[in-house]
Amino acid sequence: MTGAAICVRPASREEGPARPVGPGRRSLGAALLAATLAPRPVLAQKGAVTLLVGAAPGSAADSWARGFAPFLERHWPRTGVAVANHPGERGLAAARLVAAATPDGRLIGAIGTPMLLARAIEARAESVVAGLGFAAAVAEEPLVLVGQAGAVEDLDALRALGPQAVLGTPPQGSAAQLAANALSRALPLALLAFPNAAGARQAVLAGNIPCALLAVPDAIAALRDGRLAGLALVQEQRIDLLPEVPSFAEQGIPLRLAAHRGFAVPAGTPPAILAPLVKALRAAVADPEFAAQAQAQGYLPRFIGPAAWEPMLRRTLAELEARWVADPWTARHD
Repeated sequence: MTGAAICVRPASREEGPARPVGPGRRSLGAALLAATLAPRPVLAQKGAVTLLVGAAPGSAADSWARGFAPFLERHWPRTGVAVANHPGERGLAAARLVAAATPDGRLIGAIGTPMLLARAIEARAESVVAGLGFAAAVAEEPLVLVGQAGAVEDLDALRALGPQAVLGTPPQGSAAQLAANALSRALPLALLAFPNAAGARQAVLAGNIPCALLAVPDAIAALRDGRLAGLALVQEQRIDLLPEVPSFAEQGIPLRLAAHRGFAVPAGTPPAILAPLVKALRAAVADPEFAAQAQAQGYLPRFIGPAAWEPMLRRTLAELEARWVADPWTARHD
């Protein structure tokens, strides 16, 4: 492949009516797959589908998708799943490919929300979201405020530092950064967005900043071995993953937001094609091995089917659009 943006690696055990195809909606199988994916034997098999990840190989999103792919294969009979990477625009580039593909069930996008929605708003690309059908969410990533162990271990200690205390977050538009913006109204803190969650976590571990708001999977290892202290969960109540960490709600701060991982298809994918995918996703979430993997990695298995997830995301998109006008989470370039 020369200059191809998509990198393909086969997944392993370890690791409404259809819309017509027009000039703006080409078949990925005829164009992109033929150019970049066809040489791979797994994609030539009958019943094979491509799971497209909008992030680089080895990234958190890529690792999560590759960890889920075997469960999807297990519960989707006679279907092979090949994982492909198309990084760019924090997931938006891959979403464009999914939205433009033929709705024939051969291309599925692994997506993370609300990041994808926020990125679409920043880029004035809401039409990309309109071109997606949201099959199901399968995992929730709770958010947790963490502090330096031995120094900042509860909200009172954080308050004592005063408004000059820095709260680190992952990049703008992530669930944690959006929640941190809201939290700063209740806890006056100086917000600092890092290029990635690992950078924010390391800054707390090194004592460079006193606290960070992270997705639990990004903090779970350091919380379990005592290098980080859990101050509060962005939940209404405690969760079994971190039973000793109180929620913001029980500490008098009404803050509720979570990241979800799930799957999208081209809008207009026929129900007869979508239904087997949704059934397989539901079965995968109920798989005890998937639950064990979630427990180890710090996320919550949670199935939200298309009837509930799609309107939920449309509401979130509208809320973020209003927020972008009144209180943008990053600098606008109008």
